[in-house]
Formats: sequence, structure tokens, C-alpha cells
Amino acid sequence: MNKDTIFISHCTPDDNYFTIFLTTKLKQLGYKVWVELDELRLGDAFWPEIEKAIRTKAAKALMLVSKKYLERVNEPTSGIFKELSCADAIKDIPNFKCPIRLDDVNFNDFPATLMGLHAIDFHANWQTGLESLLETLTKENFPFDKHQQQDPINFWLNSFKVPNILNNEPEKIHTNWFPLQLPEKLYVNRAMARAKLDLFDIAYPYVEEGDRHVCFFGADGYPDAIECVSSVEIAISDVLENRSIPIDSFFTLIEPRKKLVRLLNKTFSDFLFESGLLKYQQSNTEVFYFSNSQENKKRISLKAIDRTSVSVTGNTGENRWCFGISASATLFPLAFFRVNSHIIFQTKDLVLLDQDEQHSMRRTYAFDWYNKDWMDTLLGMMIKISNFHPEQKIVIPIGKNNVLEIAAIPMSYTTDFGYIEPAKTEKDEQ
Repeated sequence: MNKDTIFISHCTPDDNYFTIFLTTKLKQLGYKVWVELDELRLGDAFWPEIEKAIRTKAAKALMLVSKKYLERVNEPTSGIFKELSCADAIKDIPNFKCPIRLDDVNFNDFPATLMGLHAIDFHANWQTGLESLLETLTKENFPFDKHQQQDPINFWLNSFKVPNILNNEPEKIHTNWFPLQLPEKLYVNRAMARAKLDLFDIAYPYVEEGDRHVCFFGADGYPDAIECVSSVEIAISDVLENRSIPIDSFFTLIEPRKKLVRLLNKTFSDFLFESGLLKYQQSNTEVFYFSNSQENKKRISLKAIDRTSVSVTGNTGENRWCFGISASATLFPLAFFRVNSHIIFQTKDLVLLDQDEQHSMRRTYAFDWYNKDWMDTLLGMMIKISNFHPEQKIVIPIGKNNVLEIAAIPMSYTTDFGYIEPAKTEKDEQ
């Protein structure tokens, strides 16, 4: 019999998500893959099928090594013990076993029969690990057929036990577009401070453009220590036309829409920081989150929008997770903030994990959050940021007797049919 299949041995259910990811990728690329996603015990009816797959079909056995794998690989009743023992017996295929490192497990702790073999590391980055695996398979001329029909999408859905992804029931879909009410006027001010430190006393948001302040307030918005030499009022409707606006003989406001967007972004980010949220720099994005304090662990009711309640912080093993947001203003086709979701991790002492640890934790926590989970948590986050405003809006002072209003509930629409999300088998510790 021609052996042309990749057998995957892994710890069930702990490493199922990664296994489904890897299997789907390999199937998409045309490789035949044999994997069992249900836990097997000694004497289970499926074991003869697995043994047959290893002995008669497999030309490569990927052993997915993780901390959970090492906890159970020495148990004679475990499926992975039997799979490794069976793979050890294959002597006629060079490089038959290939260990895959999934987490920060020490290579020296690998089972004895896997030590010394070429191991592929997926811990730091799944994409890099996949590239290394494919390079190994290519060097070994492992057979594949990119034209064969394996239907990896159905494999993915079936793995999560989704019988059908659509139903015929109407469904309300929330976007991540949070509408805002633009002020009627923009101001370009020239102000003179006796010292730079005096600028910190300005109570309202502004952005600097040359020697001018672009803001939503006039001369009356400055403290006594700062003299407003000139203030020019511009209608927002003129700003939206995006034509250059002459201010005086020395200054022209170029690309005013960009200046307005920049001001809106600073207004919201300053408000979040001043409201007690912490800031985390993720690549080029500022992410704001509530620290994992007892106060912030309280669940947030979504009853007003016919949903249950959510948390925006919680525990995950020895660490703590915090839901975070980043936001960017958009003026077309209407004015709104596009708010994206993030997860930030702290130690039990509320110290941020380093970037590599953040990246690793994001792959293992919230992997089974689906659209509803992310959206509900985002809704809870925005309601908490609004300080539970009775009209569900975020109100930010931007001048004397002037505020910027942002809806705490995003735009939504209703579809003619709904999407069935995969059922969860277990919940993360909250």
C-alpha cells in the first residue's frame, strides 16, 4: 500500500484548536492528513483504526508536544502513549517521527524517543513554524496534490461540531462603528504661554499645527496663564469639504479633514486615559484597557440591549486578562469611531507581560471566543467607558458648554438569516 498520509498525534482536547489549524492548513495545501480529535483510552473501539492509519497509511507522524502532552504521554491508558509507541515501531521510513513544539516546553523534557530528532518550533509564531514544516516536507519530497478536493472548510466546521452554519432566523448584527455627533465649529487659535508647562493646564483637547492650536474651543477655553492672540472659527461643513482654508496672512489650514480626524482621535484617547484606563502600545496602535482590579472585575449588565452580562477583566491560570480597545475616527460615509478589540495580559501582581508573552497568551486565551463573545465584551467595555450613561452615550467635554457625544452602542442591521456559532465545550476561567 502506498503511504502518503501525515498522521497527527496530539493531546485532546487541550491542543485541539492548534491541531485543527494545522490540519486545515495542510489540507488546503493538498496534503492527506489523518487526525483523531476525540480522546481515546485503552480498549476503545477506534484504536484499531488509529493503529492501522499509523502502520499502513502514514509516511510521517507529527507529534505535537506541549505541557499537557508531556503530562499524559507516559500514561499507558492515554491515546498519545499508544500513538507514540506505535510510531516508535515504524523503522522502515526515514524521519518518520517529527516532534512539533507548541508552547514553552523544554526540549530536554521531550520523550526519550523524540529527543535528538529535528523538532519544529511553533511556539514563537505559528506562521514561521508552518513555513519550517513545509520546508521539511518539501526537502523530503513528501507527496501532495494541490488539486485534490479535501474540503478543509467543512473539516474546520465539523471539528467544532457545527452541524450547519446558517439558519433561517433574522439576526441583528452589531458593527464596530460607533456614531459620533460632530460639533458645529472648529477653531484655529494662536496662543502664547509663558512656559510650556502652562499648556498642560488647558482643560480641553487640541492638536498642534505649526504655531496654532486646532480645537473645538475659542479664546475662552484657555486658562489665565495662556493668552489667546487670535481665534478663527470655521464651520464643520466647510472643514468636510476638505479645501484649504486661509486663516490669516501667515497660516492656511491644509487638508482640514485630516486635522479634524486627528483631533477626534486625540479627544477620545485623552478621555480614555483621563478616565483611568491604562495604555498599551501594540505595534503602531494605542490600546486602552481597565486594569484587573476588584472594581473592574464586576460584571457589566447588557440587559438594556437584550443581552446578558460580561466581564472586561478576569483570570486565566496564573495571569490576568484585560479587554482592550483601539479607536480611529472616520468621516465617510458618516462620522463614527471604528473600535477594534484586543486582549492584554498582566501577571497576578498586575504587571504587564512582555511582548513575546503577550503574543503567546493571545494564541491560547480566547481562541474559542466567537463573534458574539467579542461583540458582547466590546459592548460592555463601551458601556463601562460611558460610565453607564442612561442614554448609552459617551460624553466628552471639548470646550466651555460644548461636548462631543459618541454612541456607546454601535450601528447595527438585521439580516434575513443568522449564523450558528460553534458550541463551546468548556469555559475559560473568568
